[in-house]
Order: sequence, then C-alpha cells, then structure tokens
Amino acid sequence: MEISYWKSRWKNNKTGWHMTEVYAPLTRYWSRLQLPKQARVLVPLCGKAHDLDWLADQGYHVIGAEAAQRPLMEVMERSNASFVRTESHGFTVYRSESMELWHGNFLKLPIPPTAPIDAIYDKTSIVALPPAMREQHARKLLSLSQRHTQMLLQSFEYVQEEMNGPPFSVPEQEIATLFGADFKYTLLHEESKIEQLERFRRRGLSSHFLEKVYHLEACRQSD
Repeated sequence: MEISYWKSRWKNNKTGWHMTEVYAPLTRYWSRLQLPKQARVLVPLCGKAHDLDWLADQGYHVIGAEAAQRPLMEVMERSNASFVRTESHGFTVYRSESMELWHGNFLKLPIPPTAPIDAIYDKTSIVALPPAMREQHARKLLSLSQRHTQMLLQSFEYVQEEMNGPPFSVPEQEIATLFGADFKYTLLHEESKIEQLERFRRRGLSSHFLEKVYHLEACRQSD
C-alpha cells in the first residue's frame, strides 16, 4: 500500500476514517501520560485530525507528519495561528508557535525531527498499514523514541479474512511483538464497534470489530 494510494484517497475525498470531532478516548485517557506543558507530541500519518488542535490547545508542542499536502493545508486554514514554511531533510515543514506539520514520507522523518519526542499519538495510523508496512512503521516509532517516550495507540481487532483492509486488524499479540521488547503496554479502552459500522458489514465483516486503545511506556534500559 504505497503513499500514492493515500494521496489519491485525499484527492478524491475518500476519507471515511476522518472524524469531524476530537477522538473521545484521546480526551479521556491522555492525562494518564502525565506530560508537562510544552512536551513534544508526535502524530504520525496525522491527516487533518482535530486531535492536532486539541493537543496544541492543551499546551503541547505538536508534530504532525503526513504524506498528503491537502489535509495539512486544511489544518492550517482552520487555525488562528500563523505558519512559516521551511524545507528540512526533504520535507516541507509548516511551523507555528505550537505546531509543526511535516509534509513527506513519515518513514524518512529525521531522528529526531527537531528535538526529542516525549509522546507519540498513533490513531488510525498503524491500522492503516498491511503487516509488512506495520513492521516498518513500528521500527520508525521505536527509532524516534527515547527512554522517557510514551505512546497512546489505537488498534482494531476483527477476523481479517472477513474483510480486506484498511483498516487492518492489529491484535494485541502483534502489539506485543512489535513493541513488547521496548515498551510495557496497558489496555485502557476496549469497545465493540460492529453495530456502528454498516459499511464494514457490507464489505463482509460479520463476527466482531473491537476498538482498543493502549498506553505504552518505555521499559528499555538504555537509549
């Protein structure tokens, strides 16, 4: 699933994953991370999520990375802040006082982009990728993390054979495989969504569809 696929989805307004409001589990569980104000929060494959604005409004410095330019332009258009455009490491970067929007391939994001990452918010990101790409994505997240870095990560679980992704099923065992050597994880939220997702049932989903949210805390002994 190449970057061109997602750029095409944005170009043609086929963005059924985009939410017009802030993701409720974000506001419910973010305080568990106990981050200080001005902590640097990375949002990979950020799209135009309103979660970016919410995090910035809480006093954090938000770093969004996205391959498609259109959603980043929409984030800036709805903001009252002034953004300055620069070029860095092959990315076009739009900066305001509270936000950096990096336009380019997330896997090529510099390490660190400007300063150490304190937290990573991964929503509709790892679930957007097939297995081989999830491994690459996880390795990138690990490379951007330090001993103090935390994550809030959303995943979905369903019978993959019933429906082609995206979104893909990323079961808890895979979370453990991808991150367990470096992070301890806690399941914060589990909710059945199958009754709310008629479009997925039309694609073949029939048994179950669970949304899960995890808190990951680094357990490495060295950087």
